[in-house]
Amino acid sequence: MRPPALTGSYKRFGLLVAITTLALLLGACAGWWPPDGRDQAGTAADRREIAAYIGKYVLITLTYFDEDGDVVAQPQVHGIIVSADRARGFAVALQGVWEGETFWLPPDVRGFSPARRGEYRLNSTSEIIYDPDLISTWEITRAAPWL
Repeated sequence: MRPPALTGSYKRFGLLVAITTLALLLGACAGWWPPDGRDQAGTAADRREIAAYIGKYVLITLTYFDEDGDVVAQPQVHGIIVSADRARGFAVALQGVWEGETFWLPPDVRGFSPARRGEYRLNSTSEIIYDPDLISTWEITRAAPWL
């Protein structure tokens, strides 16, 4: 029998494993390719732009689609961007249900938009968060089978 204090941790870990497995099964992968004529490291202006995201509170929504375009899952998480790197992406220290976990987002600022002030209720966890700085939305589609 598990100690009562760890029960929530096991549930969170199990949900994290389920989301990761779902992403792998759907063939989810993300990457960033530099525009033609620019190296992977980027310019100093690019590095400053990415570094400006550090310390921002972000609400992240991942929408998983199957090959027919039907929504399979739509988990939501939230946290503080603690690291930003053009090659690795954005490290988000998760808060709430996922507190203590780190979630990596692709190094593409087009996935972020300013959030309106107010209350946000997360459908996947029923958490309520207030006044995030940014919203990050990603759509992951499973590729159609080859045969």
